[in-house]
Amino acid sequence: MDFGLFDTWNALYAGDTVPWDPAYAGGELLESEAYSKNFEQVDAVESMGWDYIWLGGGHFSRQASMDPQVLMLAAVIAARTKNIKIGSSIHRPLMKLEGEELSARALPHERYAFDNLMLDDPFQVAEQISIVDQVSQGRFIYGAGARSRGSEERRDYFFEFLEVMKQLWTEEHFSGFEGKYYNYPAFYEPYLSIPKPYQKPYPPMLLPVDSQESFVPMGRLGYRIAIGAGSSPHNIRGSQVLREDVQSYKNAWKEAGHPGEPTTVVRIPTLLADTKAEADSQSEDLMRLARQYYSGRAGIGSTDAGAASPDATAEVNLFGTAEEVVDKIEVLREAFSTDEIMFEVNWTSSVPRDIVMNTMRILTDKVIPNFK
Repeated sequence: MDFGLFDTWNALYAGDTVPWDPAYAGGELLESEAYSKNFEQVDAVESMGWDYIWLGGGHFSRQASMDPQVLMLAAVIAARTKNIKIGSSIHRPLMKLEGEELSARALPHERYAFDNLMLDDPFQVAEQISIVDQVSQGRFIYGAGARSRGSEERRDYFFEFLEVMKQLWTEEHFSGFEGKYYNYPAFYEPYLSIPKPYQKPYPPMLLPVDSQESFVPMGRLGYRIAIGAGSSPHNIRGSQVLREDVQSYKNAWKEAGHPGEPTTVVRIPTLLADTKAEADSQSEDLMRLARQYYSGRAGIGSTDAGAASPDATAEVNLFGTAEEVVDKIEVLREAFSTDEIMFEVNWTSSVPRDIVMNTMRILTDKVIPNFK
């Protein structure tokens, strides 16, 4: 199995309390200090020999995440590291169907972006991905999503966005694209081109599943998927149904004739301590803050695919001692055909930094070696 750090470039506040903590007394957001602390985590997973770092984030929500530009941050980390693979989890291109209205579940920062930002263009995104892949010398994985939950049309729109990029990467001279949502003429002159990725034909893609309806289409198209180990915040189906969904994905993959065995990446809240008493106490503190985070006290919460709600996390998590977590990973591997775990060691950005680093140490020393 492979193992990666899931990171949203977490914020840091003066006084070591976060805005959704009832004890918060207006501590200043320490942006420069937060960059230093987050780079310490990057350096740690590189030196500890982990396989991946996965970067998540979004526009205009700096209370917890300070990563509005996932591809830019990936390039910075690529230049800083030499071995670890770097994935976007997720890059979310802004896409808008004609007459589309944002879901009532959308949070204020999501609504502002939807209402006011320019749409993302597959040409420019393809150029950015190529640069990241070249800087990393082939260590980049493109994870992307488009909030297609419950909308077959929006899912098709997103898949067409990806198809435009694939054609740009694989054709020496772009021959033009005619689709339902995107139409581009061929390049006018032979010298016209975009940068090509280091990996051929292009970086691997990982798509987070944000609805039950997405499992079969992603299997049919041969995309690798990422899931939350429990249920997503607004689609609470339970772990047993999620297992059935993963099986449907695998069946669709095989029926479409794709080579190899379909596997899944699991993103899961993670907190370890040296003793059970410490793990229980720290997990209780985290769950208390996470419930505040999702309650709307700070206007945050999350609707990301794979983001675990408190109820889901209470059911499925990697909290405990090293021995307990090894057993839980074995269950995940059996239940979901998991070949990689995204450790979310600062779930909801509510974990003290010393506990984050201790969790990473225990994972490195006592958990990961059992699966290598």
